[in-house]
Amino acid sequence: MIIDYSMRAPLRQAITQTFDGAHPCSLCHAVSTGKNSEKKPDLQWSTPKIDMICGPRAIRLVPPFRRFDYASADFSFFDIRQSPLVPPPRVMPG
Repeated sequence: MIIDYSMRAPLRQAITQTFDGAHPCSLCHAVSTGKNSEKKPDLQWSTPKIDMICGPRAIRLVPPFRRFDYASADFSFFDIRQSPLVPPPRVMPG
């Protein structure tokens, strides 16, 4: 319908006429007639409808466990107790 309407009007107006519902095409008329002629069920269900709600499940992607061996260091009490090293004195140029 956009193509048909665009031959007689600008594209913007053709799009508006196609989707506004005020200018139905032959296919729209056929669908409307079919909907109106559908048989409505006269019987009501004796049991109430049960709505089941299924929520989405969260999927967790966990990386595989990898063992890591940390480098061991030997910190003895004797090494810690000592005072830090003092840098040598600087000679002043002069």
